Amino acid sequence: MPSHRFDGFTPISSGHIDGAKYDSFARKMTVRFQNGYHYDVHGISAESYKQFMGAPSQGEHYHNFIKGNYYIERVK
Repeated sequence: MPSHRFDGFTPISSGHIDGAKYDSFARKMTVRFQNGYHYDVHGISAESYKQFMGAPSQGEHYHNFIKGNYYIERVK
């Protein structure tokens, strides 16, 4: 897993996802994939973020419950 200093991301052990962070004020989750791309998931609740982080597989959870259900924007 890449080393990221002071970027606010919680590391994730996944085949595709490297880390995630949540902004409760903006109701936005940012997901960093291992290929270096960052995506903002807009309108996601804190509870949905907690479910994502607590899932046995964040990659599977992302594809089954987040992708296609929220506005997702590539930011980097």
